Amino acid sequence: METQCRSFLDRFMNAFEANAAELEKLRERVDETFRQRGKGPERVAWEEAAGAFHAAYDKLAFPGGLSRELELLKVGDVTAIEMGIQFLEASPWYFRSGYIKADILKMLRKHVLTDEQCARMRKVVLERVRGRAVRETRMYARFAPKVSTPQFEVEIRNIVETADRQAARHAQWVLDCLKSAGKTP
Repeated sequence: METQCRSFLDRFMNAFEANAAELEKLRERVDETFRQRGKGPERVAWEEAAGAFHAAYDKLAFPGGLSRELELLKVGDVTAIEMGIQFLEASPWYFRSGYIKADILKMLRKHVLTDEQCARMRKVVLERVRGRAVRETRMYARFAPKVSTPQFEVEIRNIVETADRQAARHAQWVLDCLKSAGKTP
């Protein structure tokens, strides 16, 4: 069963990465044609590139469609919750993906997660705290009380005390959110 689950997860991780690469390729085309736009054929090329990007965005931003996923996630669909977690685990990087991750985190806070999903999300939060600075880092900190355990708090405190300045600052944001949520003494 675990092998089957891992295969399913790997398939979607690959889809997230492939779709992100395709979106970035489309966005780069928009950027290239933007620099050349003026009047005539250059403007048409830019308009076509922008049209192709916008037409593909919903489908490529999330397998099955971003707007569909967000609607299902809003109402607490269990499959959408799992897909949202997988998306956060994969952490695809493309135009506006940080905003999407923040929205998913906000919605996940409102729904019940299984123990296994909570464990996976603790791992994701720890990875993001230690990772590069991105716009959604504070949203991960706000999400942390949802999945916090005493061991998780120990790991976060350890990052504050021993990690580089950036990771320590991000971990402190998590501790601040845990404290304001009444999760730390």
